[in-house]
Amino acid sequence: MAHVAKQEYRMVAIGDLEPHPDNSHQGDVNVIVASIKKHGFYGSVVAQKSRMRIVAGEHRWRGAAKAGLKHVPTVIIDVDDETAQRIMLADNRLAEYGQYDDAKLAELLQSLPDLDGTGWRDEDLSDLLDDLGDIEIVHDELATSRPAQTPAPSAPASLGNDPDDEDNPSDIEDDEPTDEHNRDAHDGSASSAAPPPRPKAGAMVELIMPLTAAQHDEVTGLVADIRSRDGDVPLAEVVMAALRS
Repeated sequence: MAHVAKQEYRMVAIGDLEPHPDNSHQGDVNVIVASIKKHGFYGSVVAQKSRMRIVAGEHRWRGAAKAGLKHVPTVIIDVDDETAQRIMLADNRLAEYGQYDDAKLAELLQSLPDLDGTGWRDEDLSDLLDDLGDIEIVHDELATSRPAQTPAPSAPASLGNDPDDEDNPSDIEDDEPTDEHNRDAHDGSASSAAPPPRPKAGAMVELIMPLTAAQHDEVTGLVADIRSRDGDVPLAEVVMAALRS
């Protein structure tokens, strides 16, 4: 059952903490040092109470020591050794399941005056832009509603004519299509075939695609397989990832 683990928060001397001997994860301490010097040490280290072993944030602890800090904020959890190992494994592993929206990342990196302390380098941004190729980053605007189209009034019925009179010349004339009528019909079909305008930010649109029963079953199965592997991701992200690949 989900619950909040028993824990306490306090400042702990660097020397009172020790790395977990089973931690196989390796990080770049120098990058963390650069971040600490730029932004300060934020967040906390997580340590097992009985042994004061670090189960999350070992490299941040090492970075703090290398940057010259004497104490670090520490969350101390009262767990047994096996649980401490599981927490350490989860902390190292779960972040690896994430991924970037490359276009959004490139836009953010380009918006900063420099990349100091972010863990990103100018070379990384250059490689990212190369991978994106000619993809244009579109800045969305607030959605605006479109006015509803008013249907054209229908033509009034002829007055004074007998609708049952098959020889009525006015009826015959009305039944014959005119050139103007043909042009209107042609223009209407062209208008209906035109693509809809691009939706603005904040607007949701539906993409309807006709599928056979077999195709529907296959798509449903593929989406289920992807979600069992990557989690309950929105269907739109699954489709976009497939199209981009």
